[in-house]
Amino acid sequence: MLMASDMTLGFLGILRETPKIFSKNVRLMASLTLLNLLLLSLFFLSNFFSTKPFISDLVTKAFLIPVSDPKSTEFAYLLIGLMQDLRVFIGLEWTYAIVITATSLFLSTATIIASAAMHGGESLFFKELLLSTLKSLKRPFFTWFYITLLGLGYSFLVLENLLPMMLIIQQPIASKALLITIGILASILYNYLGVIWALAFVISVLEEKCGIEALGKAAQIVKGMQLLGFGLNIVFTVSSSILFQALRLMTIKQSTVLPIVIGLLVVNSICLVKMFWWMAHTVFYYQCKETQGEEVESQDRILYSKVPTAPILNEP
Repeated sequence: MLMASDMTLGFLGILRETPKIFSKNVRLMASLTLLNLLLLSLFFLSNFFSTKPFISDLVTKAFLIPVSDPKSTEFAYLLIGLMQDLRVFIGLEWTYAIVITATSLFLSTATIIASAAMHGGESLFFKELLLSTLKSLKRPFFTWFYITLLGLGYSFLVLENLLPMMLIIQQPIASKALLITIGILASILYNYLGVIWALAFVISVLEEKCGIEALGKAAQIVKGMQLLGFGLNIVFTVSSSILFQALRLMTIKQSTVLPIVIGLLVVNSICLVKMFWWMAHTVFYYQCKETQGEEVESQDRILYSKVPTAPILNEP
């Protein structure tokens, strides 16, 4: 178990080492960064302009329905139109959610591969990076699926305990205080559990492991280092939360261009923070390997030494 001083030095060391990854191959990392910003900006703009007419139409019809006669044909047309717009809007949002998730998975995998190559002093071209990402995408996808299930299970567990307490407490102030307290505690625990989840994703990219196996390997090598990863997660969560608050400025009515500019700035900033987070977790992965790697590798070496050198017959 690392001491507090060692933990602080390790945390600061990761923050110092991470920017160096970018400087080791500026061309590659700049190309990857531009790809991240370009794709997410295009998705944001396409989502904004494709859903804006439906949102305006939904708001207009929602205001007209209460003042319309329920027996009139106008009321029926408004209600049918509202349901149709709502179906199209939900379909668009689901489509964008799937596309953005798949793109984010690809870009996160590419960032980890590039960071690992730069950390190890290897030369890598942008085309090679994309091909390598496509080849190894299956393992991160399975690990992401398991992590998503764990995250959903954790969220349901929190809601299952929160909702009964909210129903029991009738005082608005006490109810709000309880909601904030449990929200903060749940977020802290989520970030602590997320250390293994994020490390498992990195392992699934860089090693021939995925799913439960990657989660088990992450739990094995992170022993004594989990507080260090927890600090990285807290920094990322706080940074992202601050940036998300800027989205409130998108409701400014005085300008039609300003909300788009603010949205692009926020989306691109979060994208850069997430890239830095994955780069930092790649460095963190190697620190965990250095701390626990000798024992893990020696165990693997012992296991491999016991395997007979003679060919195995009747292999399926």
